[in-house]
Amino acid sequence: MRDYFAANTTKTVTAQSFLDKVGTPFAVDEGAGPAYLTTDIASRLASAVLVYGTVREAGANRYAAEQLQKQFLDEFESAVPIRKDFEVSDDDLRARDVIFVGRPEANSALAAWSDRLGLEYAENVFRIGGAAHPSERDALLFASKNPLDPSHMVLAVAGNDALRTVKLAVSARDWKTGEYQIVEDGKATAGFTKH
Repeated sequence: MRDYFAANTTKTVTAQSFLDKVGTPFAVDEGAGPAYLTTDIASRLASAVLVYGTVREAGANRYAAEQLQKQFLDEFESAVPIRKDFEVSDDDLRARDVIFVGRPEANSALAAWSDRLGLEYAENVFRIGGAAHPSERDALLFASKNPLDPSHMVLAVAGNDALRTVKLAVSARDWKTGEYQIVEDGKATAGFTKH
């Protein structure tokens, strides 16, 4: 480690370059565990796009997307573009980290991807970790692989009503690390689905 540090102290390095130097193979089994965590989006904003739902609650979803955009700009100096759900195609989202704002019934782009993401969300009820969350006071932050390119992630920011979507977006600085985060009556818990 000392030799590696001495040789690279002023250089930008990767974990893989260190592993290569010490001769340790590193392989990820894509079937084991989550590929992305909710807070991983912070390091991926350069290739991210915010896609808000217009099917229902378009004003609230737009406001939530704008609040996220402002927080990302203020905290990370990254200007993440905002698009409407009907403005994007799979080709537009293939090489992007996508942040969907609004639950599937409010966001047609997220609805089109829900099955491929493994997101169980229908009629203001989401199911995760073996439990249903039907209260209008519940919200879900859900991270997954982009189904078109797993080197990119998807993050769904969705409340069971418009207010919960906005509150979840406004609280981005307080998001917890996990494959998902559930907010019930203002209390946030992070978790992992079973693979």
